[in-house]
Amino acid sequence: MVDRIISLITNATLDKDDRVIVAALKLLKNDCNLEELEGNYFAQLVSMIPLVKEQSIKALLIETIVESPEFVSDDTILDEYVKLISEGATNVQEATRCLGAFTASGSTNNQIFIQLANKLNHKFAVEILVSMGRSNWGEIPHYLESFAQEVQKTQRIRYRSGIIAAFLLIVHPLCSEYAHVSSLSFGYPYTEAATSDWAWVTPKNTEHIVQKKIVTSREADILVKLGGLLRNNNIDLNSNEITKLYTEFFEDKNPFDVIYTLPK
Repeated sequence: MVDRIISLITNATLDKDDRVIVAALKLLKNDCNLEELEGNYFAQLVSMIPLVKEQSIKALLIETIVESPEFVSDDTILDEYVKLISEGATNVQEATRCLGAFTASGSTNNQIFIQLANKLNHKFAVEILVSMGRSNWGEIPHYLESFAQEVQKTQRIRYRSGIIAAFLLIVHPLCSEYAHVSSLSFGYPYTEAATSDWAWVTPKNTEHIVQKKIVTSREADILVKLGGLLRNNNIDLNSNEITKLYTEFFEDKNPFDVIYTLPK
């Protein structure tokens, strides 16, 4: 199947049929075994990079190439891809996936960090770096230290908001009732998924997120209380024991103020 798709892409490139190229690349990237993308097939795709003029298609082409086991870290292709990101040729989700593939092939987290910090819009760079979920970016140049601190702060906000969103889904009856149709994201499609994947159920489990200043010690104690209740398979999620944890956690504060305010 890979050979037919490569042939299709090659012919479409010569015919300048962008729609066929995009459809074929997406099929290759998302529905084929990329272990078959090797040897001449891989070389053919790489040779097409300078031939493709449409930015979004070139980004998609690189995203496909980088996921091949045949790909070995290439600074020139990384430079080209980051330039395409800066020009809006791809989105955060695809950029995150592709940059992860670059690191798997030999590029370092430090290279990625410095490239994005230097070449992308500040907010866009932070969003991609946080989405990558890395914690060690290597030695950061002095002039990028404040930017690195912003990335670390935003990573903590992301982690904190995920924890509290799952907490809300469990303890707030309306969140539970309407999660499946809500435009707000709670990290889980429904309450049962949150309770079965509840990770903060013991003091030992919460110790790490307290030390990282994701939650306060008081908040961690409430998460532990919830974990204790969830371990009781007969607990009614609409019981007063569960719902009163909401009041205990947020007190009289606006939940959004709490979610987006990090512990000091």
